[in-house]
Amino acid sequence: MKTAIKLATAGLFAVLLSSQANAVVVTGTGTGSFQTNNAPGQDCNGCNISNTGGGTNNRLTTSGTNPSSLTANVTPFSVNTNTNDTVIGSLTWVNNATTGNADTDFNFFYTFTLTFTAPNAATDSQQFTLNIQQTQNAAGDLVFNLLNSTLGNLGPFALANGVTVTDLHFGLAPGSNGVYYPTAQPGHPAGQWTNPDPSGNNPGITSTLNIYADFTAPIPEASTWAMMILGFAGVGFMAYRRRNQVSLRLV
Repeated sequence: MKTAIKLATAGLFAVLLSSQANAVVVTGTGTGSFQTNNAPGQDCNGCNISNTGGGTNNRLTTSGTNPSSLTANVTPFSVNTNTNDTVIGSLTWVNNATTGNADTDFNFFYTFTLTFTAPNAATDSQQFTLNIQQTQNAAGDLVFNLLNSTLGNLGPFALANGVTVTDLHFGLAPGSNGVYYPTAQPGHPAGQWTNPDPSGNNPGITSTLNIYADFTAPIPEASTWAMMILGFAGVGFMAYRRRNQVSLRLV
């Protein structure tokens, strides 16, 4: 009996070790900012960059009497490892009907910064050169160069407990307007994001593009699995022994 109890205890201890090895909490914040690229003829005449939602230089407002806006949202996250498609950042494009006095083709730098606070501190940034085209019809506005290949240049991050950050990619938020093209399609280059124009003076149409990542931690080592098996075997042995004792009493 004592041996069986010891085996069961070892199994439970192994389960505890296993859960601790796989339940690493990852916390952090994804932020973004905009700046002009200072290239002659490429900046927007009348565009404005401002702070919003706790961010810094994270809202780009276009020119014209009915301006649109592109906002890099401050995105905190807290998630257990071995979780896929965690939202670590996002861009929101509010597209108003473009008027004749608006700049329709211009470039801006967009910098995405990913900062971790647990399981330890780590940070890295990646810059994108965005080309923004505001069309004056229902085809909608276009944002170019939001490439997953560029986003993938973030890191690698040296996070504790063997936590790795993988599969960073853009994706349209569920239920959002517009279309994002991660790969090239006929008439649409890779990294293009579209958002339709509203009709007349109707309120702007909102499209949100998320940034996703997967977080993983190492699986338990072979020795841990062995302890778990021994533990469960011990529990089974105890049940078997009790059944035999009951059978002997009945005989």
